[in-house]
Amino acid sequence: MNIGIISGSARKDNNTLRVAKAIGLELNNSNIVDFQEYDLPSFADGFISPDSETPFQSHLIKIINESDLLLVLTPEYNWFPSAEIINTIHQLAGPTYKHIFDNKVVATIGVSVGRGGRMPAVQLGYVFNKIFNVFDLNSITSPRTFEAQEVTRCIDDEGNLLDNDMFNKGFRSFLDYSLKVAKRWQLSD
Repeated sequence: MNIGIISGSARKDNNTLRVAKAIGLELNNSNIVDFQEYDLPSFADGFISPDSETPFQSHLIKIINESDLLLVLTPEYNWFPSAEIINTIHQLAGPTYKHIFDNKVVATIGVSVGRGGRMPAVQLGYVFNKIFNVFDLNSITSPRTFEAQEVTRCIDDEGNLLDNDMFNKGFRSFLDYSLKVAKRWQLSD
């Protein structure tokens, strides 16, 4: 099973990447897209084109397209997903690239240095459900989201889980559940 991990914060040294690295250490066959290299044009500046993709854009599209399970991580900014994640959806969830979202399970994760994370993860689930519906895609969003809270107390810079049994148990439970849903979805295809 191919697992794509979208680390949706463009800030340098962000906490979202810590969580993405931790997922990468836990799961085999996973590939991280680090939004610190993000270069998608704003929605007002035009659209990505298959004949002029940058290396970052090509990598992002390839990882989404090839994943069976796509884990989308976003920091929580004022109870919303990051502007980069929203713009990515605007850029890719259209006729040109809709195929990259077909035949997969999408699981969402909200990241917070404090006690947040729920709202952006839930909002992304709604948006992905709408994409699958509008384009009649054979994909689902996982009904379970994860709130990665107090990240700097739970995961180090390299993605190693720290000594926090409650966080570690919830983190691993979410990943196990996401893998089970993706495996079942593949069997039904």
